[in-house]
This record gives sequence, C-alpha cells and structure tokens, in this order.
Amino acid sequence: MRGYFVDDLLLIMPSTDRRGVRLTGEVVSTHRAPLALALTDQAREGEILLDLTGVHFLANSALEILVAFARHLNPPECLLVRAKAELALEQRLAARGWDTIETLRLVAP
Repeated sequence: MRGYFVDDLLLIMPSTDRRGVRLTGEVVSTHRAPLALALTDQAREGEILLDLTGVHFLANSALEILVAFARHLNPPECLLVRAKAELALEQRLAARGWDTIETLRLVAP
C-alpha cells in the first residue's frame, strides 16, 4: 500500500502481520474509493488479508466493494476477511448469495 488513509471515521493502514490491509473505525459509502485503492495496491498472487476487527460499522456499499474486488481475483488469489461477529458478514453475504464466491473467504479473528 502506498501509505494510509485517515479521516474522522476511518483509518486504513497496511497490515502488520501479513500482506493486506487493516481498518479501524466506521466504513461508510464515502470510503469506497480509498478502500478499493488500498485493496488494489495489495493485489498480487496469493492471499490478501483484510482485517476488519477494528471496524464497528461496515456499510453495504463498502461490502459491495469487497465483493467486486474478490470477483476480479483469480485463484489461487483470495481475499481473506477477518471481522468480529457483530458485523454479521456471514449472514450479510449469504443473504445476497455472495457466500459462494470462491475468492472471498471469512476467517476467524
């Protein structure tokens, strides 16, 4: 990632433990572009970790960015999303039929 993004609601930083991105705060629709840029900067062969354990709110429009990004990956590339249960990502993805996307996986925090 070229650096980081910060505003009153969200901090986006490179992950410290593996290739990926770590978010802290609230992800609203205005964060779609910075989120897409951060993920695109990490795109290479292999797994990309998106750590959402510090996120308290994730807008549906931001979830759509994650899905669109994952759909453009080619296996073995994969977007691994780590999030707390209160974001209900498993249920939100299943409700839209996105839980079958091969290149998008939820991992335990």
